[in-house]
Amino acid sequence: MVFIREIDAAQVAKSVMILFAVLMFRNIIANIIIKALKKLSGKYNLKNIVLVLDSIEKPLVNFFTYTGLYFALIILPFNADINIFLNRVYRTFVIITITQGLLKIISAYAEELNNQYLNKEEKTERTQMSKTVFPLLAKLIKAIIIIIAVAAIAVEFNFEQLSSILAGLGIGGAALALASQDLIKNFFGGFVILADKSFSVGDWIKVDSFEGTVEELGLRSTKIRTIDKELVTVPNSRFADRELINFSARANRRVNFTVGAVYGTSSESLKAAISKIKEMLDQNPMVKNDSALVKLDKFGASSLDIVVQYLTTTTDYTEFMAIKNDINFKIIDIFNEEKISFAFPSMSVYMEK
Repeated sequence: MVFIREIDAAQVAKSVMILFAVLMFRNIIANIIIKALKKLSGKYNLKNIVLVLDSIEKPLVNFFTYTGLYFALIILPFNADINIFLNRVYRTFVIITITQGLLKIISAYAEELNNQYLNKEEKTERTQMSKTVFPLLAKLIKAIIIIIAVAAIAVEFNFEQLSSILAGLGIGGAALALASQDLIKNFFGGFVILADKSFSVGDWIKVDSFEGTVEELGLRSTKIRTIDKELVTVPNSRFADRELINFSARANRRVNFTVGAVYGTSSESLKAAISKIKEMLDQNPMVKNDSALVKLDKFGASSLDIVVQYLTTTTDYTEFMAIKNDINFKIIDIFNEEKISFAFPSMSVYMEK
């Protein structure tokens, strides 16, 4: 079979010149087109178009490359079958280029919308939910675009073969469904999270033994950054059948601990210390109003136990620890002022003579 007919030097030279010209000027032409469209969009105040143009600059350069290579090849005297094949390959690359551009546009818009909500000072429920939905929706749209592109390429080469492949997949559909049960559970688990509004990106949650900040909610799994800065990937199906604690959903954090004073402390000193601790908590701007409780709780095995309870006005972990640190040092100062010693586990042994 003859793939190429007689070819002369002029045809080869023309093909090489076309290819050389495209490789030399593709970036320049793409930049001129992008700048012209940006200028036009600025004239008519089309701000969103600028984001689209920035996203399609690289796909546009690729389009010129594929087009130049295609025209450089079709000049050569290939036979009909080769020309048909070249047409299909060129259209395939055009589909790939369009797909690449659409994926970049979606990524750019998702990032832009997400940044707009991140920069908002108000952390409303709508803001938090939007930060979760935008990346997830972008992934879903990307998946649909890729599936359509793959189908279009398959149709471009041979639709009948695609039908045979789909028929073959239908035969093995039962086995595929069994193998992908976990994937389907995780996929629908992500939509259950969105429907229930269990948590959003940025929330501090705990599921099983994992506790940390939600960094990303995907179609299959959720990524959690723990307090030790470890990145844990949790399948979405786990959130559907396990207890979930969303610490960010509460308005306050509760502190509850016991301070032990040694036996032998006078009741006057103990009352004064309790009163001062209560007053210190009531005056602290980071402690919720009327939430402080300081009482002599019980007579312990080796101490007089004072229970201290209060609610902080923040749920942020770093701020919460700073508040506890400040209050604990103030309690030490109050005990020192009243000359009260902190108790520690001890045992007295009496020996008879």
